[in-house]
Amino acid sequence: MKNRILTQVSILGVLIVLLSMSATIVIGAPFTGVQGNSIKANFMSQDPDPTDAGKDVDLRWQVVNTQSSIIDNLRFHLDVEYPFLFEAGDSPDKNLGTSAGTNDNQIFYVLHYKLRVADNAIKGTYNVTLNWDTGQGWTKKDFPVYIDPKRADFVVGALVTSPEKLIADTQEAKLSVNIDNIGKGNAENVKVKLIVPTGFKPTYSYSDEDSLGIIETGGSKTADFYVDTDENLSEGDYSAKLEITYRDENDEASVYRMENLTLNIPIKPAPYLVVESVTTTPEKLMPGDKAEFRINVGNNGTEKAEAVSLRVFPDASQPFEFDEKSDFVGKLEPGENGDAVLKVTVDKNAAVKKYLLDVELRGIDEKNNVVIFRRTVPITVNPGTPSTSPVAVMGIFVVVGAVVAGYYWKKKK
Repeated sequence: MKNRILTQVSILGVLIVLLSMSATIVIGAPFTGVQGNSIKANFMSQDPDPTDAGKDVDLRWQVVNTQSSIIDNLRFHLDVEYPFLFEAGDSPDKNLGTSAGTNDNQIFYVLHYKLRVADNAIKGTYNVTLNWDTGQGWTKKDFPVYIDPKRADFVVGALVTSPEKLIADTQEAKLSVNIDNIGKGNAENVKVKLIVPTGFKPTYSYSDEDSLGIIETGGSKTADFYVDTDENLSEGDYSAKLEITYRDENDEASVYRMENLTLNIPIKPAPYLVVESVTTTPEKLMPGDKAEFRINVGNNGTEKAEAVSLRVFPDASQPFEFDEKSDFVGKLEPGENGDAVLKVTVDKNAAVKKYLLDVELRGIDEKNNVVIFRRTVPITVNPGTPSTSPVAVMGIFVVVGAVVAGYYWKKKK
């Protein structure tokens, strides 16, 4: 009887020691076990499930000692890698001290760890490794922990350009880009900046930025940008960057995040019309001349241009009066040239200097898209007497004849 009482007191003492450790013995929890010679660790739960980036997560294991002998010091160690951190006030090492084996299926330890999830953790399943030592060497086992951040996550949707076919030497091209939120949370105060590659530049200040406000989870909004393309830009795909700043709706600290996405901008093959040369008749243009401007147009692109024409946009401050403001050139294959001819009268009071005429070159590409290029044409007015016209010559003959006739009439008298 005395031995039986001593045995019960010993077991009670062990139980009191175990209850004072960081792991807890739970009575009444369901577990089926038999007397054996091992430690069994079963993953019970993670809280929350799934866990979120930048948050704490509680991990719990059910630990059963089925060994027939008492373990003097049952130790546990948790190995973790990114994105888990021991920054929640917990330690990877836990000592349970003396542990008595049991064949009671309602007695087990609850092993508890608290971890911090990294702020930049991405969705996925990650393993943690639980190690335990019974005094006879370490045993380890991997357990999965699931992360699914409840925050915004962006992808680039459709890109629409205006003009529809983006080519070299385009001014004020509009790029409309869909920004899709595929994350688990709403994004607030979303701002997007377009970082353009070489060969592109913003049309005007802040035309490479747009504010989109709130993009709800599963939602989409369109960012609009305006850019110019260089005249020597080759056809091909160009990689730009979208720099997105936003605040997660679920972020209690209201920290602004940044996400970078790649935007592919295609420059299509197209005609490329240029002014190759300009000649005037007379060659040396003077005030009062009636003249002819011969403008040579070339196609330096990779596609033919149909129905090429030239139109001049005269400035009221310039001393030129055009009979016709446009002329038809025709079809130009890549590498071909053609002439546009404009008839003009130079004002008799024209200042002697170089003038820059604005002209528009227009054509149709192989997909029936209109392509337009703005160019300038230099015209120089030189000092000197204006060229004599046939009417002026006839007037001179009339005057000279009248003088000669008057002379002979007086002589006869």
